[in-house]
Amino acid sequence: MLWLALHFPMMGLEERLDTLDGDVAEPAVLLEDNRVVLANEQARDAEISLGSTLATANSILPELKHFNRDPAAEHERLGMLATIAYRYTPKVSPAPPDALLLEVRGSLRLFGGMNALVDELADLCRRLGHELNRAVATTPLAALMLARAGSGGASMGQTVAPHSRPGREAVASLKGVPLTHSDLPAKDLERLANMGITRIDELLRLPLRELGKRFGPTLIDYLARLTGQKADPRAFIKPPERFHSSIHLLEPVRGKDALLFPMRRLAAELARWLARRRFGTRLLIWTVKSLRGPAVTLSVEFAQPRRDDQSFLALSKLKLDSADMPEEAMSISLRADFIAPFRTAFADLWGSTAGGGATHAELVDLLAAKIGGEAVRGLRTVDDHRPELAWSTKHAGRWGVGASAKASGRLAAVLGPFRPMWLLDPPQPIDAECYELVSGPERIETGWWERDRCAAAQEFATRTLPEERDRCAIARDYYVGYSERGARCWLYREQLEQKNERWFLHGYFS
Repeated sequence: MLWLALHFPMMGLEERLDTLDGDVAEPAVLLEDNRVVLANEQARDAEISLGSTLATANSILPELKHFNRDPAAEHERLGMLATIAYRYTPKVSPAPPDALLLEVRGSLRLFGGMNALVDELADLCRRLGHELNRAVATTPLAALMLARAGSGGASMGQTVAPHSRPGREAVASLKGVPLTHSDLPAKDLERLANMGITRIDELLRLPLRELGKRFGPTLIDYLARLTGQKADPRAFIKPPERFHSSIHLLEPVRGKDALLFPMRRLAAELARWLARRRFGTRLLIWTVKSLRGPAVTLSVEFAQPRRDDQSFLALSKLKLDSADMPEEAMSISLRADFIAPFRTAFADLWGSTAGGGATHAELVDLLAAKIGGEAVRGLRTVDDHRPELAWSTKHAGRWGVGASAKASGRLAAVLGPFRPMWLLDPPQPIDAECYELVSGPERIETGWWERDRCAAAQEFATRTLPEERDRCAIARDYYVGYSERGARCWLYREQLEQKNERWFLHGYFS
């Protein structure tokens, strides 16, 4: 096995700074028990040392930003980075509080070799705002120790040979690495330092039996796993089935523009989550919470599955502009629902995508975000040959533009080629002598399952209950004709048992 370790030495501070808008170039430190445990480059340049109290650090640099350590937030951030790394190998194991271990032997050919894989991962982590050290070794503990020490390891430039011995490779790569980068307890490190042992290669040269007598079996077990003499099984992550992520802000933010920065981060996180699974989402649910008052929820729907963060943010911003938000927001979360496989539009020889479906979907999404989802409707077919009952409208965002196009095709197949775009509701009585008939008749006779209700409606009140009459059994002969003004019309003659005929205008052709 071949292990790649990613160590994030500034994890705690980067997690806190990432909740602030924009790039923070000011001096900042992370505190634990009121003492500095991490300092960024600007703070180190001001000679603020680790272990100093906050009062001492502020006396050196009054404008210093400081944050209290949040182990739960760091653990959540490490989990997020682990799911991102899952794209490169299915064997990802977190090494809290600030490192990841990836078994990458089976991924090298896919990503073009070790250097290409490591460079791609490092570039991704830097874009997420994380400084990192990485190292490769044949055992997980050796890779982790090398990464913490800032050493790339013997195999960063070349792949370890399949026949190489893990113990020999690990021992050779660890030469000169300080013991402070190991996982040994602090009391053991102090005892070893008092003996003059400060490097791992010095410790490995000592007799194991004597070390066991002095330090116990824990140290011997650690060294055996470090050098590959003993198996070191790791628990690998299983990516979550659903996406739900939150950002808890350091300070309350006021105004809608201030929410865009955490929304941008969550949208980018969702886009990466979807890309790893080759999925898209049809529904985003944003939840903004304040210190006081109820949470506010924003729903953003898409006509077709999407997975790019720019679309997520643009349409969410339109929704945000028209929503009533709390005066002060303390946290924001994002959930993605209606996950579906994402289909990439293929370009033809002239560079245009076939069908233009993405353009239609973008138009529907834009209109829905601006004027409300209920105002944007699509067509669907109904299994009924009666023209006024053969179709209905449905919210476009819930079933997509592609479904609307299919519904139009099925509607044409059901109703035939000669159907008007505009149907009158209800049909209007006319004088047939005022129209010139050019084609027909076409017999439409159906609705027999409603004959009893139809008869009751006609017997009770034909004129006062037109909606009942429209849904009754029909027997009609349809014609295409022209009115005196030249409009192309759809007419029908109602088939009644009595001798007199009644004609109706049912629609206009475009």
